[in-house]
Amino acid sequence: MPRWSVRTRIVAAVLLLTALTLTVIGIALYSVQRNHIQDRIDGRLAIAMEEFAAESVESYRSGTFTTLGDLLEDVLSHRVPEDSEGMVGYVGTRPAWTQPGGLDMVADQELMTALGERLEIIAAGDTGEVDTIETSSATYRYALMPVVLGDLGSGAYAVAYDVDEELAELADTMRIYLIASAVCLAALVVFSWLIAGELLKPIRRLRQTASQISETDLDARIEIDTKDDLADMAHTFNSMLDTIQGAFSSQLTLLDDAGHELRTPITIVRGHLELMDVTNPDDVAAVRELAIDELDRMHRLADDLVLLAKAERPDFVSRHPVDAGPFIDRLLELLRGIDDHDWQIESRVEAIIDMDEQRMTQAMLQLAANAAKFSPAGSLIRLGVSVDRDVRLWVTDEGPGIPEDRQEEIFERFGRADSTVEGSGLGLPIVTAIAAAHGGRVEVDSAPGRGSTFTIIIPHEEDEWPTY
Repeated sequence: MPRWSVRTRIVAAVLLLTALTLTVIGIALYSVQRNHIQDRIDGRLAIAMEEFAAESVESYRSGTFTTLGDLLEDVLSHRVPEDSEGMVGYVGTRPAWTQPGGLDMVADQELMTALGERLEIIAAGDTGEVDTIETSSATYRYALMPVVLGDLGSGAYAVAYDVDEELAELADTMRIYLIASAVCLAALVVFSWLIAGELLKPIRRLRQTASQISETDLDARIEIDTKDDLADMAHTFNSMLDTIQGAFSSQLTLLDDAGHELRTPITIVRGHLELMDVTNPDDVAAVRELAIDELDRMHRLADDLVLLAKAERPDFVSRHPVDAGPFIDRLLELLRGIDDHDWQIESRVEAIIDMDEQRMTQAMLQLAANAAKFSPAGSLIRLGVSVDRDVRLWVTDEGPGIPEDRQEEIFERFGRADSTVEGSGLGLPIVTAIAAAHGGRVEVDSAPGRGSTFTIIIPHEEDEWPTY
């Protein structure tokens, strides 16, 4: 079976339905017009019989005519037949007069023979008839009426119409209809092909875009310039590509990060194992302790990388109403377990925040841990929350501060302001990911010698909330 394109099938379906419609309309039109022509012929036959009966009786009563033939000649000579109409007057059963012009009935011997046979039958019953006669040359619709006029004797009057000639005009009309239909169908094929091509353009673009996509190139997108269902499909396809590209990029980043960061502890452990003196218990114990420390670091690093990978998922956060005041209070209680620092709440509000409490707690604890790590022992670290058009949660320390040219770098994966301080460099990227999942961001206000303030900002619906 041949494989037809969608465009071809649409055009074929439209063409078939239109052709069927035109065929049904043509058949109905032909049937209605044919019946109308037949009814018109029967009406003319009835009128011709009535007029002949009235005129023949009037002529007979005038007493002018001595023979039936003369009367028929006088009555019929006043009648003008149509092109497809013929008239014959009979004296007895013999054709005595035919009207010149119009249909030459006498020329068709089969017709005259059939009329003569019908006349012999109806003369006995003295009743007329209207019927159809088909000969080898034509089809006729006729009316035959016997005539009895006293002493002039009996005869008959016959009127016939050539049905084929009457239908010739209808046949010409139907030929014009067929030609017009063929032209319309041809135009329909052309225009439906063009229109279907325009309507299916997004699908072609989708196929072309899909063919351009490879494992290393997910940047192709469908151009959308319409506002219909196919455009919605293109939007959905582009959104799907965005999701796939994001997931793919996240996986590549995860693999790159894991390969980059995990390689160092593996190299350290392998180097110490290769140099370890297995006969020296102290050396074995030292290498064992180092290996455990490096494995713990790898475990923490793996957990952080998995968390960053999950941040790309739509279910990374589960938002619900949270009381801002109790939230910052619980956060302070958790942080008091970190020794050598003075923890204080700088700002507290009674407000309802729409957020994921666990994820936001994780982000604030990470900011607090960073502050403790980079601040002198015993220094003050302040926490705060405010609610206005945005929700702002911050941690302020008294550490060395961050140069302005390094402030963007610290938010990158494995970026560090001070490489001498232990850490994976994934803390702030995790905080950034949690803020972004809430539709927010992280800002830093810092300068060398005056400490740092890290603020998580997320949208809030209310206009104004009091702070104290």
